Amino acid sequence: MVVGGVFVFGPWANPGRLVPALVAGTLRAGGPTMLMEILSELRIVALAEGRVQRPGFSAKRARRFLEEMMVASLDLVLSDRAGSPEPDTLSDMDGARVSALMDFLGERIPIRALKPGLATEISLLCLQRPIVTDRALELLRLVRDHVPIDDHAPVDEGLPDDGDPEWEDPDPDRRLAVYLNAAFTPSEAVRAHGIEEYEAFLDSAPPETIEEECRALGLAMRQTGLAVPHHAVLARHVASRPVLLGVLLGLNPTGEAELRRHRQFVTELIERAIAPDLPRGCYGLGRLLDRGILSQQPVRSGLQRFFNLELHPDVDRAIRSSRPDATIDAPALLLVDVIAVLGQPLGVGQGRNPTCQSARGISLWSRHAPGKLLDMIRSVARSHDLTMRFEGDVLRASELGLGLVKEFDHDLDAVSVVLVPHLDRIYNEMMRRAAWRGDDPHKWVNPAMYGHWIPTGFRSAYDYATDAIRDYDGFLRTFYATHHPRYNRGHDLAYPNPVGIFLTSATGELIGFHAVSILRVREVRGATRVYLFNPNSEGRQRWHADIRPTVAGNGERPGESSLPFHEFASILYAFHYNPSDVGDLDAVDTGEVDRVRALSESSWGDSYRWVTALGLPEATGAEG
Repeated sequence: MVVGGVFVFGPWANPGRLVPALVAGTLRAGGPTMLMEILSELRIVALAEGRVQRPGFSAKRARRFLEEMMVASLDLVLSDRAGSPEPDTLSDMDGARVSALMDFLGERIPIRALKPGLATEISLLCLQRPIVTDRALELLRLVRDHVPIDDHAPVDEGLPDDGDPEWEDPDPDRRLAVYLNAAFTPSEAVRAHGIEEYEAFLDSAPPETIEEECRALGLAMRQTGLAVPHHAVLARHVASRPVLLGVLLGLNPTGEAELRRHRQFVTELIERAIAPDLPRGCYGLGRLLDRGILSQQPVRSGLQRFFNLELHPDVDRAIRSSRPDATIDAPALLLVDVIAVLGQPLGVGQGRNPTCQSARGISLWSRHAPGKLLDMIRSVARSHDLTMRFEGDVLRASELGLGLVKEFDHDLDAVSVVLVPHLDRIYNEMMRRAAWRGDDPHKWVNPAMYGHWIPTGFRSAYDYATDAIRDYDGFLRTFYATHHPRYNRGHDLAYPNPVGIFLTSATGELIGFHAVSILRVREVRGATRVYLFNPNSEGRQRWHADIRPTVAGNGERPGESSLPFHEFASILYAFHYNPSDVGDLDAVDTGEVDRVRALSESSWGDSYRWVTALGLPEATGAEG
């Protein structure tokens, strides 16, 4: 195949630029692309076994690629084993081909060899603290049922949730055991009792046993971000006992004070929202209390208005479609995810929808305008409609055309299910109205969409009118002079800054635009890093072959991603800033500007013409 030129000139030409996590999706697509992917995997097997050589892609690297691919495709790897999901999106013939490939790979890379990769993948998924934890739980179910684990790690040897670089235990069995225990058996009583039996067990258990249950379940949940149905049962059992409830929810000192202050209200929240159907509400409630926002009257009053909320029939159906197996009603499903969104602003995700702008807004409002967000959710839940103002005009979502979403993916938290379709339409209309003004429409749309938290200064490297990159060096100097602590006179960010980035493939080729938020800029171990919120539900999304954000190990807080400052600058195309905080543009190091420019030119820069501030072609630079 290699000698015959099967892979020449196609996307599979260079194995060093392939992404293991994307293989499963290509295999599921069926048809010719699936066949090429199978051939590509066979080539990498040959590279891993030394039967074929390729400069820059060693046998060790090839094997690592296969292991990462198998971890990301674990359901396909295990599709022939009893109880695991089949690749049912494929025809019988294509499904047989995929199964044959996985059997072939399994003969060369046994399941036990995947344990280090599985432990790392599950750890990094959970360290991001998403509201929707289905992906991690699915992996854990597959591991529990099909991967032999030497369970010799007590629950209290879990991973810290502070993103510290020491989180990685070298023993994969011990690391996996921590998450398996948290997801399925955080205590011996949970191991021994189903839900109904557990309720009876708690009713007859002595006080010291209840206390031990709260400690065990609370520790497992706080360390991993995962909750089991038994968490909800135990929370309801101790709802009126703040000391035990605080232990179960893993509260910090602020959360403990909030619980004491609003004990009766928290009890009512638990009675109305916390149920075994959606135990993730326990983790969300704990983090909501930790934030201390329950003492804000708009938050407390806003939550109370959900207690007897009547949902619009279409909203009711949409919420149920996100959790079709739930036995509690849609208002309770909504309330539990309202609690989760308030407790985990950085756990909001867009799923498979092209709605990064909307997810970014929900996260921002949760952090800085929770009362506004609650009012917005309640209004849409009742009316199945949303109104916002844009330059004096009232925009009503129900009167607008479709937004970016053509077929909505409901695999989201219920708040996003309710809000995002309407936010998407309004955002799209604002962009339409702001187009053709001689500058990036986000200059006007972001402040109108998100609110007064957005600074008035704005700079874009992309010229919409000419489809060119304009005055890129000046753009970079402005970004450094407003965001880098060495050049911006020490001004820190007060609020998340919504910015636009070029979305590229792992090979650096331009795919499109993406919306993220800069949260903070800090120096870690001598390097300045940008910490950001990426709403695409995976903070490790790779940008260029050599640019991949981290979610742990560099001081990240749960839900944050980070990159070295110059790497982030190289994918940035638009940002807001406070004009009064601009440092000296000329003081920005020219060598740093050149370094960033070189990264940009080697990736997305090939797709554009590069022009000066006056619109003249640059003497040097990337031109498409």
